[in-house]
Amino acid sequence: MQTITTDVLVVGSGGAGLTAATVAAKRGLDVLLVEKTPEFGGTTAWSGGGIWVPCNALAQSAGLHDSVDQARRYVKEVIGPTLRDDLLDAFLLSAPAMVDFLQENTAVKFSLHEGFADWYQDLPGATTSGRLLAPLEFDGRELGPHLPQLREPLHEFNAPAGMMIGFDDMRHIANIRKSWKSFRYIAGLVTRFLWDKIRYQRGTRLTMGNALAARLFKSSIDAGVTLWPSTPMLQLETDGAAVVGATVEKDGQPLRVVATRGVILASGGFSANSEFRKRFIPFPDQHVSMVCAGNTGVAISNALELGAGFDGDNISNAGWLVVSVLQQADGSVKKFPHLFMDRGKPGCIAVSLEGKRFGNESTTNLVTPMHQSGSVPAYLLCDHRFIKKYGLGLVRPGGIGLKKMLQAGYLLQGDSIAQLADKAGIAAQNLQTTVERFNRYAEEGVDEDYGRGSDKDDFSMGDMSHKPNPCLGLIVNGPYYAVKIFPGDSTTTVGLKVDTQARVLNQQGEPIPGLQAVGLDMNSLWRGKAPSHGGNNTLSLTFGYIAANALADQQTQGSNGHGGQQ
Repeated sequence: MQTITTDVLVVGSGGAGLTAATVAAKRGLDVLLVEKTPEFGGTTAWSGGGIWVPCNALAQSAGLHDSVDQARRYVKEVIGPTLRDDLLDAFLLSAPAMVDFLQENTAVKFSLHEGFADWYQDLPGATTSGRLLAPLEFDGRELGPHLPQLREPLHEFNAPAGMMIGFDDMRHIANIRKSWKSFRYIAGLVTRFLWDKIRYQRGTRLTMGNALAARLFKSSIDAGVTLWPSTPMLQLETDGAAVVGATVEKDGQPLRVVATRGVILASGGFSANSEFRKRFIPFPDQHVSMVCAGNTGVAISNALELGAGFDGDNISNAGWLVVSVLQQADGSVKKFPHLFMDRGKPGCIAVSLEGKRFGNESTTNLVTPMHQSGSVPAYLLCDHRFIKKYGLGLVRPGGIGLKKMLQAGYLLQGDSIAQLADKAGIAAQNLQTTVERFNRYAEEGVDEDYGRGSDKDDFSMGDMSHKPNPCLGLIVNGPYYAVKIFPGDSTTTVGLKVDTQARVLNQQGEPIPGLQAVGLDMNSLWRGKAPSHGGNNTLSLTFGYIAANALADQQTQGSNGHGGQQ
């Protein structure tokens, strides 16, 4: 078997892996990154792209006050007694430094993401703005010949044909029939996208998570990282005491990689591993994951075979999201994540098969109430006015795709609430009562059942132009529509135990020499209850940054930092 040697081997190319590889290379180390799939970017390329960073320099420059003590108190209140204080302190110290390093030394650039508050506003230490950063849009043409290697965004999460849209585009889409300015803006985006499709076979205006992944990908290229796609890791290699590298499959042949500084696992967790899912995910048979099919948990399994500790005492075992599914004629499946585009807007409710609401539709996490109430599957319901203005799932704002989705059976339609209930198999009388009750709340502007639209985080999911409450609207204009929804995930949170240098710990709590885990391969600091938008991305980037610096700072070398002096 052929053997090659590098300083650092990174396994996986999402935000965690690309950050670790880029920082290590910038620190002067020889870095090889292997990616199982043909594309780089991992789940990060499909994410919202935001990162949650208390005390960041951009907020300070904008005159927004924050403090480490305030952020620490907030996170401790959110997570409770299972929180790892040592990891929290490492995060709070390193996250702002990570942002500064990337902005000063790489192609990664951020802006303040206005209008998004911390999720738990009633807890001490929460802020209404300043902690959420968004990646700047990126021109994919800057990747040159590497553009086809970047994972494309989820087409279901974007405009038809996969044209990327950003948060700032939504108001123009909603007003496209009312405003000449909005019409010209969207027409310009469409024109560029069509030209890009002809020339590059994909859009080059990249937003949200795809922009973040692209910026990190370019940064790794610029830093001189060796990037191997379609190269799965087969097995970690040890010398008995320490991890010294791994065997990978390169061009169909096994290849031994000796990593003199260490191996960083960043393979994206286990969402595509059926056995792990049965163990950790509620309603596994009806659960729909939005995570890349390559996230099979092989890296985690390899580490466990070496005696690594596996954490699992989490508040929830995944980052939940609501998903709808379209079964296509060719047997393929389209999945739509219901994040900010529809369910939180005024005039849409979620109901169980019993015809009852089960939670606040404008909250970020509607899946936990689904689990707790047994509302699996459930339905999102709206009227004709709503679907024309905001869309619903795969039906875009303006009602684009409505007829097609009805014909495909993805969407159900009824001239009355009772008729819609009959088609969906929902208890009709209960549903009628639920809609009437919700309409009273919409008129009054107060949701007496679940407090929808009572805080700023709910407002970010709603429509601030709608009165009296941006999250509550009438359901009165037939015909009426419903789409079946399932609990899903955007990340797993259960993973390997690590220390403050991202070193994997064995079952006795001692570091395994030469082995680190970041991103979804490490157990989440948040323990399944993130404090805000961008929580998972920020852990990936921050602990990737921490892991790379730990290896660059090693004072001894030999077999993975063990042996003689440098």
